[in-house]
Amino acid sequence: MTGAADSLGSFAGATGVGALCILGVFLFLDGRAPELFPTIEEYSKTATWGVVAAIPVLAIAYVIGLMLITASCFAVRGAFGPSLRDEAADVARVSLVAVKESVLAQEYSQLKQERDVLGGAALSLIVLAIGAISDSKNLPHMRSIVIAAALSTFIAAAALFFSAGLKNGQAHTLASVVQEVPRQKP
Repeated sequence: MTGAADSLGSFAGATGVGALCILGVFLFLDGRAPELFPTIEEYSKTATWGVVAAIPVLAIAYVIGLMLITASCFAVRGAFGPSLRDEAADVARVSLVAVKESVLAQEYSQLKQERDVLGGAALSLIVLAIGAISDSKNLPHMRSIVIAAALSTFIAAAALFFSAGLKNGQAHTLASVVQEVPRQKP
């Protein structure tokens, strides 16, 4: 991947994670205070709202996504390893790879990015499931369906967290193998 593609992928991943979290928070607040959002709904129907609010909401989603991804990195490392020190050593090993083996460095970077997005998405899905359960009292005729969907979302979050741990392990294994790859002299 090129630098621009990495940056775009990182932005999209963090923004998607943040947007899921914002939706969960919205559902949670709507479940606790259903009269809170009619004013926002009235403003959101105007053309000005789209211009004034779209970019700040996108920026907020990105920042929230980065915070969740950072938190998930600590959680994944704590649950599956390696430690922060070992991960820094992995980065140092991978960064020393010769140009001919740069595919290994790209693969390592991609595994880490996928770990980050999977872990952040797991946290976002937990917030979303909690928000859905909170909002289920506004939909009493669909309460059992919403709760079943929320439970499924918790299971999906656990699967994403486990997948993030697998990606983390793959990246660590790749970094360990990089040390063993014979380097050709230029």
